[in-house]
Amino acid sequence: MVTITPPYAASDAGVPSQWADTIEPVAEGLIVGDTPPVVTDDMVIAASQTFATAFVPVGFDGSGNLIPAVSGTTQAIGVLLRPVTTPASPLQGQPVLRQGCLNMDMIAWPASYDTEEKKLEAFRGAPTPTAIVVKKVRAGATVAAP
Repeated sequence: MVTITPPYAASDAGVPSQWADTIEPVAEGLIVGDTPPVVTDDMVIAASQTFATAFVPVGFDGSGNLIPAVSGTTQAIGVLLRPVTTPASPLQGQPVLRQGCLNMDMIAWPASYDTEEKKLEAFRGAPTPTAIVVKKVRAGATVAAP
């Protein structure tokens, strides 16, 4: 969650001014299409997890909390949008991308996704509302703007 505190400007009432802030945007090149539409969801991460990089595929543990996805073991249901380390307690929520058309080369794949086929099929069969399409962006390809 981002907290934005604009500057106190009551003494400047009626005086033209400008204020801006930068909120962590999604990395350029991750989203490579507009179908399905991009949807993020705040979800709870399992205790004592370390995600060193952003864009790691995640799945559910037995309690319904997020853990790293493992090909053939833990179904990928989304992509974590930033690096995070969680303590043993309390559990933390983080934004997870649940829908979108993603560039296969921008995702931080765990070692178990060792072939292009596994990467392209990673989100197939995931429970609703997951609707992630993984595409291989080829050199010279035209990519629709999100």
